[in-house]
Amino acid sequence: MNTTQDFSLRRQFIDTLQAQRAFERLKEVRQDTLRSRTSKGLLLQGPSGVGKTTLIQEFISATFQGGFVPGKRCAAIRVEIPSSPSKKNLATAVLLALGDPFATSRRHSAEAKFQRIVKLLEILEVELVILDEAQHLIDYKRATTYEAADWIKSLLNATRSTFVLVGLPRTEQLLWANEQLRRRFSASVLYDRLRWDSREDQNEFAALVNAIGGILPVPTVNLVTDPMLHRLHHASYGLIDYLIKILDRAVWLVSQGRGRGIDLEVLANAFRDEVWSQAPSHRNPFATEFDFAPLIGKHEPFELFDNPEA
Repeated sequence: MNTTQDFSLRRQFIDTLQAQRAFERLKEVRQDTLRSRTSKGLLLQGPSGVGKTTLIQEFISATFQGGFVPGKRCAAIRVEIPSSPSKKNLATAVLLALGDPFATSRRHSAEAKFQRIVKLLEILEVELVILDEAQHLIDYKRATTYEAADWIKSLLNATRSTFVLVGLPRTEQLLWANEQLRRRFSASVLYDRLRWDSREDQNEFAALVNAIGGILPVPTVNLVTDPMLHRLHHASYGLIDYLIKILDRAVWLVSQGRGRGIDLEVLANAFRDEVWSQAPSHRNPFATEFDFAPLIGKHEPFELFDNPEA
């Protein structure tokens, strides 16, 4: 087996200061639920590509080792909110995550499904319920936002689990649709892209790149010099997903003999392969001609990232 060709950064959890802060907040809310024996909620919001889902998966893996016994105990569940949510198919999604063989039964009403969820959460000793892609609750039909918020509030009232809403920044609008729900989700974590505005920001990004560089299985140039960090930040816009795509591709290119190690030429090719295939040289962050302007112009990779409604 060629371990270099089989290597993927996507199978690694890259610890960051931001991840550590989010972990601590998740632990605090879980402990508060256990102490008070009443459901508590946390909102984890942030743009696409920052690693929210990966963070949650790592938290579950690290926190609930041995907490899963088929048919008897399921310490944590992750529910992906349907893109067209109603009370009934939202309940179905939760029941599927709980492994209920009758989850998709059409004979059961939304209320019957709700009661089954409450019972299974207790029987299976579920401590943590992750509601991922929660922005779907407000994107589908604005008129149903309050209904969705009220359904989640009712579920918190009827159970003793910790609930985490995970979604894009606009997910917060769900909480503003229901004051009681907003009080239950008073804990909030903004999981954002890494910035380049201050030396502190740059040091945090450098720590991330240094952590990734330490596990790369191929030779590489120094990735944590100021010029290289600046290039990597432009190429990824501070989004860990893009950074991993680029460096994963760079490792693959080297493993295929298309470079002796990761250097500017390999990274430039990886950027074209994974981010912007038509990038002219002066807009490819790893080309010597790069002009070091953010890639937010018209038809550039991050054009609408900071203003998705535009």
